[in-house]
Amino acid sequence: MEGAHEKLLNLTVEEAEGTESSENAKTSRLQSSKFILWLQIFIFTFFTLGGQAAGNLLGRVYYEQGGQTRWIATLAQTAGFSILLPFICYPSPKNHNEDELTTHHPSIFVRASVYIFLGLFQVVNSMSFTVGVQYLPASTYSLISGSQLAFNAITSFLLNGQKITAIILNSVVLLSFSSSAVIFQNETGDSGEISQKSLLIGFAATTFGSLGYALQFSLTELAFQKVFKSNTLKEVMKMSFFIGFFVTIASLTGLFASGNWKDLGKEMGEYRTGKSSYVINLVCSAVAWQLYALGSFGLVFKASSLFSNVIINLGTSIVPIFAMAFLKDRMNGLKVFSLLLGLWGYASYIYQHYLDDLEAKNSEIKASDNQDDDF
Repeated sequence: MEGAHEKLLNLTVEEAEGTESSENAKTSRLQSSKFILWLQIFIFTFFTLGGQAAGNLLGRVYYEQGGQTRWIATLAQTAGFSILLPFICYPSPKNHNEDELTTHHPSIFVRASVYIFLGLFQVVNSMSFTVGVQYLPASTYSLISGSQLAFNAITSFLLNGQKITAIILNSVVLLSFSSSAVIFQNETGDSGEISQKSLLIGFAATTFGSLGYALQFSLTELAFQKVFKSNTLKEVMKMSFFIGFFVTIASLTGLFASGNWKDLGKEMGEYRTGKSSYVINLVCSAVAWQLYALGSFGLVFKASSLFSNVIINLGTSIVPIFAMAFLKDRMNGLKVFSLLLGLWGYASYIYQHYLDDLEAKNSEIKASDNQDDDF
């Protein structure tokens, strides 16, 4: 009888140790998954910020050195999609235990419809931003484009069920003031004389593009959630590749329909720094904007459209610094004030993200305590 009791006690201890070991393994897997997730988010953030800064500055240089064709500048924002082709064609290692559970395969018609629909959005948005870059200094353009976050907070709330807390609302208000305060200044010192009419056109075009991109990002997140339902990074590359492909076709159509292609030889010949610089500028712009697109789509996929726009808005704080260093733009008092408001708004959003993580950890601890009590 005593031996049976001892065996039962040992069995209970072994079960407890097995349960503890299982919990430790589960915790280790969760920590590993979180590390991989944040590593991917960091890489996508680097692509987004780097591509945004380089693309904006190269677009400004294109116009300052004699470039005039808006369709070419728009085409440069999407033509870099081809660099993703090797990654899409490369076969992914299959995990038979997860493939069918995590991967959804919509029909070709559904995929094409989503890509074309989002691509048309991007054509209009890219053209709007192209006009904005042409008429505004790089620093002013970047600060105004920060309104994209405010618009996206609304579209994310309506389409993606994004939680809007007081802290996020504070962030949106600060960033809205940050991006719109610059219209009250007289732009004459950044890159030559800029008329009030040009300033108004640039402001309107950039604001319209920001609103369009906000809606596009929310629709992209909705497509990942409701249509593709995939848990693979290749889906992000496919999204970026095919949208870039369709937008490039639309831009080429606009280029030839407008007749601007006839002036390309003349434009290249009159480019101040030479034909080779003209080509290098467009190629580098295409690569930069493709990295930006891949990074921003990746952030939508791994986090949310609002998080992606927070990072993009952070880029609006970085671009003016590079514009001041490389393009000799001036950072006057009003721009510095707008920049500080933007950083304050960004910090507010990050603080909300920290609170959400803290709440999630507390919930996990309470759930684990409840399971221990039940045991």
